[in-house]
Amino acid sequence: MGSDVRKVHYFHAEANSLGGFIDKPVQKTVPPQSSSSLPAVGGHVTHRAEAFNFEGIVSCRSSYTRVSGRHIEDGSPSTVATSVIEGLNIGEIVTAERVVAQVSIEHPANGGAPIVSFTGSRFEGLLIGGHDASPSWNSSFLERGSASPEPVTWPLFHKTGKQQAAKLIKGAKGVDGFQWIIDRYGWLASESKANGCVLCSLVDGVDQGVPGRSFGHVLHVPNFGKIIFGEVVAYPASVHLSMIRAELGSPASAGMNMATAVVNGSGFPP
Repeated sequence: MGSDVRKVHYFHAEANSLGGFIDKPVQKTVPPQSSSSLPAVGGHVTHRAEAFNFEGIVSCRSSYTRVSGRHIEDGSPSTVATSVIEGLNIGEIVTAERVVAQVSIEHPANGGAPIVSFTGSRFEGLLIGGHDASPSWNSSFLERGSASPEPVTWPLFHKTGKQQAAKLIKGAKGVDGFQWIIDRYGWLASESKANGCVLCSLVDGVDQGVPGRSFGHVLHVPNFGKIIFGEVVAYPASVHLSMIRAELGSPASAGMNMATAVVNGSGFPP
């Protein structure tokens, strides 16, 4: 980069494959696996870890991450974060041969809104209680076979978050024990509260034949806990993707994320 450049882009990307905490039967932190962080100047960073087993509650065969940042041909800064976990096993209930989180963000050189892509994100061999979960993808985020899909920008996150929240709330209303879904996602119906941040998902639902009760991308399995698939926390200029968020309640009490990727970045002077 030449010294005469008047505007500098500060890259930011992070990825890790597994991490969290356990409250019961022991109180321990689940050490992050395969964590990578991108320098502000950009570049390319990778990390790989082999077999991991934590207290028999969560394990994987291997994991790896990579983060990259560079200026593409037209001068636009482009950032990519990838996180992969292989041979995942959570309490013998949730298993997957491979889980991939991949998110990229491009800041147009002309100063337009950042454009996000989730291409490459997927589940391979995802099973719940031994049953094929068959997740259905949100076509706005992971378009299949479309020549010109709608760009993933802040307005699309906002629209999708509201639609998915409405589906979750409709499914939970009047159902004993699921007021927490309304409490967690009801705020998205308020324009004033949802302006700065949106909670949504790459996944619209899982096969209804799996054990437990599915509310869109949120699954509750009795005597196990909650599993949230393809969770996206979006801000106008940054995106946090977690392919699996596990909130376990029995017999283990724990909170864990699997296959997490974060991208953003800013140019200065603004």
